[in-house]
Amino acid sequence: MLDRGEFWAPAVSEGLLIRTAQLEVELLAPLHQIMLSGDLAAGLARYGLSESLGLMAGAQGETYALRLARGRMLIVGAGTDAAVAGWSEGIATTPMTGALAVLELRGEGTAELIARATPIDLCQASPCAALNFAGVTSVLYRHEGAVRLHLDRGLVSYMADWIRSSGAA
Repeated sequence: MLDRGEFWAPAVSEGLLIRTAQLEVELLAPLHQIMLSGDLAAGLARYGLSESLGLMAGAQGETYALRLARGRMLIVGAGTDAAVAGWSEGIATTPMTGALAVLELRGEGTAELIARATPIDLCQASPCAALNFAGVTSVLYRHEGAVRLHLDRGLVSYMADWIRSSGAA
């Protein structure tokens, strides 16, 4: 049998991935995340939140909601047991803690990196925080002085390579 261990890139460990004079990219320790579908107002009330945030909106604190689509949002900072996930009272909940990684971007080069990664005009408000970032469906917003990017955990290595080769780092 072929040994495919050398074929795949090793999983990226949490911590600082990239540091230049203009940009720092850090893979955060897993954050509790739940995807909600259905009655979003009831979902916000269930987690004690008042609104869901859109693209490049400013999130504060440890628990907040990010709008992904018309009937879908991501609750960050609230965990749920996989055994109780599913459909209940008009809301479908799916644990996403292990599925989505979070990169934190800091520094003067952050704006240039974002401009290279997406054609979306970030000066225009959008109720949806989801976007295509460097070819990857992601979620982008501000959090306490940094920019956070949620993406599929299996694509962190690709994203780190893309950022290094983009010319913005």
